[in-house]
Amino acid sequence: MSSIGALASLEHRWLLVCLRAVGKGQVPPAPPAALDWERLLELADIESLRPALAHAVERLDGVPADARRRLALDLAAGAGRHLMMTRELAALLRHCAHQGLDVIVLKGPVLADRVYPQPALRPFSDLDLLVRAADRFRADAVLRAHGLRRVADDHSWEFDLTWDGATLYETPSGVRIDLHWALLTEPRFAWSPDEAGLWERSVPIMILETMARGLGREDHLLYLAAHLAVHHALTGLLHVWDVALLLERELHAFDWEVVVARAASWRVSHALYFVLRAVRRTFAAPVPVSALSALRPAGPRAALLAALVARGDREWLVRLERLVALLLVDRTRDLYRPLRRALLPPASWMRARYDPTASRPALYRAHWRRLRGMVGGAALALVRGGRTQHS
Repeated sequence: MSSIGALASLEHRWLLVCLRAVGKGQVPPAPPAALDWERLLELADIESLRPALAHAVERLDGVPADARRRLALDLAAGAGRHLMMTRELAALLRHCAHQGLDVIVLKGPVLADRVYPQPALRPFSDLDLLVRAADRFRADAVLRAHGLRRVADDHSWEFDLTWDGATLYETPSGVRIDLHWALLTEPRFAWSPDEAGLWERSVPIMILETMARGLGREDHLLYLAAHLAVHHALTGLLHVWDVALLLERELHAFDWEVVVARAASWRVSHALYFVLRAVRRTFAAPVPVSALSALRPAGPRAALLAALVARGDREWLVRLERLVALLLVDRTRDLYRPLRRALLPPASWMRARYDPTASRPALYRAHWRRLRGMVGGAALALVRGGRTQHS
């Protein structure tokens, strides 16, 4: 039970108690005698929260010696990895600055330094950088001149540049770099952040005494919410805690009228609502009731999504991620374009995605087979999920 809906197990509840205490700089209460430590450690590992749990129990009695030892190792490893990753990032940022390439740092490193009690408590497996869309070709040259190599993922580099909003690189030491020129790259979700405004509102930050830039406060909240909602199907306790800590640290600095208005402008009001509701329920985060009221969606899509989230089943929501993205779209009329694109994509897209030498009929057959598999998988997940709920 690891989504942002219902939370049931004793281990999950006590993990939440620990996170709330850590976020407020407090020591959590003693662990319950009935706590299953193996289950707790497994859960914390799934949620990428082992360093945070380790920090929470450092001064607690009642922690089994083996669990304490393993968690201490996790915390030390987290600190070492954080230092290694930020060193790589700082060196890359200095190289980009020397080449005159503007970069905004996203997610993990910024959150670790700006909102977490200790940077090592916020793990991240790669580094996410945002450049202007017009700079993506120059950014490729700058990164490769620094020794990075392009990494093959689900798509080719050429496909990413033409049809996607991000691509992947790797440093000589093996650190992955996600280069973005669009904040959100999910094609089934319609949103419209203004690129010029993002850069104008970006703020200076420091990464190991190296100047960098981060998203402005309200933009940062909207991005984290949209990323959690759309890219993670409203699942992942670490990402929910990210937003909760951001709200705890900077609550009184937010202009909530701006937040609500910009969410509508970006078309992420539904995503923001479900995420804010989750952080309020899960972490008692100080979300203004007036903001939730202004953002609350109505209609059958919102009702269905609320019912899906209420189950609190992470694996189920992840299997339904494509449906979740469609349910999160603010305006019903904005569904037309992604649905039409899904059913009848341009031939140039299909050649880049499947086979540049195939005929158009062959490309459509390949695409519809893939689409049929995705739709069938989502339908099966819905049916099985419904049976489980009523069993």
